[in-house]
Amino acid sequence: MAIATTPSVQFKCGHSEAKGLSSTPPGKRKAKAFGLGRNFVCFRCFKASRRDEFDKHNQDQLIQAQGFDEEHGLPELTGSDRQVRWSTTVRYQVLTELIDAAETQPRPFDAEQIIEVAKALVRAGWWLDNTNDKDLDVDDLLTLITTAVDEDNLVATENPF
Repeated sequence: MAIATTPSVQFKCGHSEAKGLSSTPPGKRKAKAFGLGRNFVCFRCFKASRRDEFDKHNQDQLIQAQGFDEEHGLPELTGSDRQVRWSTTVRYQVLTELIDAAETQPRPFDAEQIIEVAKALVRAGWWLDNTNDKDLDVDDLLTLITTAVDEDNLVATENPF
């Protein structure tokens, strides 16, 4: 009888899964399978617990963002419910980054003035489309926000025609 390379492991969550243990020497497979089952949960339960943690983290961030919006008098964003939830958090992250950077930048700027300009940017899609790039630095974010709105409340373009 051959020693199985994919034994069934009974995890501590109560579920069973076949685990590939071909890289484990045959004499240690049974002990490894027992250890895996005793100390870990199955992939489905692990994934579900990570999803719950992620959802809780996102909810906490949204609550912080809504508090920031109220504190600074930022208007509610427009768009679909999903866009509004996501962009509220993005706006909060961008504006807090700018507030933190206002004092440390070589060229200081007025963070409150940036927040006043940001009040005119109420379309959720604008925040998602323009500020969600991880490569943007503080100067890029300042340029994006300050040039997005002109006196007529229209989106400015670089095209002179």
